[in-house]
Amino acid sequence: MKPEVSFVSLTSFTTDLVTVLPITPIISARVSRIIEYVTAYFLGLLVGFLGVFTNTVNISVYLKMGLSETTNISFFALSTSDLFISLSAVFVQFTFNRPLSLMLLPSGAPVSEIGMAACHIMYPSLACSAWITAALSIERCLCISMPLKVKDIFTPKRMIILILAMVAYQSVFIVLFFVSPGPPYDHYNARRAFYYILSFSAPSLICFFLVLVSTTLLVIRLKQNLEWRKEATKQSNNRPGSSMKERKAARSVVAICTIFIICFAPNVALFVTSLFYPNVTHHDPYLGSLMRILYSLSNILQVLSSAVNIVIYYRMGTKYQEIIASLFYRQRVKKG
Repeated sequence: MKPEVSFVSLTSFTTDLVTVLPITPIISARVSRIIEYVTAYFLGLLVGFLGVFTNTVNISVYLKMGLSETTNISFFALSTSDLFISLSAVFVQFTFNRPLSLMLLPSGAPVSEIGMAACHIMYPSLACSAWITAALSIERCLCISMPLKVKDIFTPKRMIILILAMVAYQSVFIVLFFVSPGPPYDHYNARRAFYYILSFSAPSLICFFLVLVSTTLLVIRLKQNLEWRKEATKQSNNRPGSSMKERKAARSVVAICTIFIICFAPNVALFVTSLFYPNVTHHDPYLGSLMRILYSLSNILQVLSSAVNIVIYYRMGTKYQEIIASLFYRQRVKKG
């Protein structure tokens, strides 16, 4: 007579087996640590220092150019936000990774708290950069679609107010990150995680799709209505070369938005995936090591997007090239 095995006994045996046998992560801890060191101490610091240099140059140039036009205001605000991102990224990579993260401050707190505190500045700054990029893309899209009305809609004063409102929204969460839950900053906190969603994840997701849609429409309208736009611009603005200037500005925005879409897409994909598959987190015993690497690389891409805009500004703006040449020539003369 064959022995009968109940369903309950099979279930308990399977549970005991899972408890006894440890789950092997998809990437070993040693390989994961090596990759994290390379991304943090080589790629992360390289991109961070590059962003500090390029955005300092951008801010200097746009201050020289003046902030009388909406495009210059947006580019100046974007460069300022990107500078905060780059500075924060440097602090994060230095202090949030071993061996520095294991050292103690004079107060007794670990150095990793400085890195975590820098994250609370970097992520709202990234979201602020996303807001400004979305505003830029929408403004240029409307400029192509309704060139006769857009200057009445997006005035320099309104653009400044809009950007200041974005900065104020993000600044509220920076204060809450530090004040509301309080220290220690290197530990998980439910309220801080909620603030992270409101200050970074949700705005980045919204801005990503706004930029994606508006940039697509902008490219289509540039191709379809180029001749009409030239004629309309001539009728609304008699300055010589204004049509070419507007076209260069539109192309610059398209290039910046394309970089933004490429660099933010991995983080958006990871966030959306985590909504449908909750196991896709840093803490999952099987996928955790892979997720840490992917999130680290996606963060580096986001910082990279804030460091390379200088290439677009330089290639698309003759006045930008002239001011950069004068700045560096003056420095060379002083040294000589």
